[in-house]
Amino acid sequence: MLKPPHQKYETLYIYGFREGHPDLRNFDEEDLIGYWEEDGIGVLFFHKPKNELVEELIEKYNLILEIKDAVPYSQWNEKRVPQPFEVGPFKIAPFWYEGNWDIIFDPSVVFGEGRHPTTLLMLLASWDFYKEKGLPQSVLDLGCGSGILTLFWAKLSAKVKALDINPLCVRVTKRNLELNGLEGEVLEGDVRTFKDFSCELILANLYKGLLLELFQREEFFLGKAYLVSGFTIGMEEEIKEALKNTPLKLYKRYERENWVCYWLWRS
Repeated sequence: MLKPPHQKYETLYIYGFREGHPDLRNFDEEDLIGYWEEDGIGVLFFHKPKNELVEELIEKYNLILEIKDAVPYSQWNEKRVPQPFEVGPFKIAPFWYEGNWDIIFDPSVVFGEGRHPTTLLMLLASWDFYKEKGLPQSVLDLGCGSGILTLFWAKLSAKVKALDINPLCVRVTKRNLELNGLEGEVLEGDVRTFKDFSCELILANLYKGLLLELFQREEFFLGKAYLVSGFTIGMEEEIKEALKNTPLKLYKRYERENWVCYWLWRS
């Protein structure tokens, strides 16, 4: 995340360690962007090169360095440079843009700069849901990333709970709620072991394999309505086949740049 004296992201200095270390979650340093931990890898992101500091951390925590790189921010996240955009009545922008915005956010280095097709599809489907069904009593955002969907629903005054396995996503989402003066519960956890799916609307912008796992879990169907994305047209038949064995029925389908989003109802 951005913090003084840094006012923008330019070059990301990346150091990845096998398995990481729990103490790195609370590690702080003036040029630190954040600590990413997922899939058995712990990654520190800095605004400046930190070779000597990283060597000290390797010795202190007995770490194994597997990734060392410097990447322009413009090349990060599929080269999708965060920019202002609009969904429904809301003008949304990274917080460093001047102007009158309804929602501002720090995209950091996690997924969720807002304009990826799956994110936009989920936002458009969310606005359709709100227009057609009104405000749900509760919303659960699975795999919240930077928290764009959480912010959108919190701005609409929904009671939102967000979940992500990546501790940096949790920190970024909490920070983005604070930036907007919004409220929401943000939890660190794995959707594969999460159990409390009892809410009116479940948001799941994940990936095909994880969606297929969720479709096999009985407790996943405690929700009433579902917006799911993270799969392409080529993956759609496999998703449809998996849904045949569930109580979920397709209500609306959205498509953008080969990506697909479903609005599902529990029958």
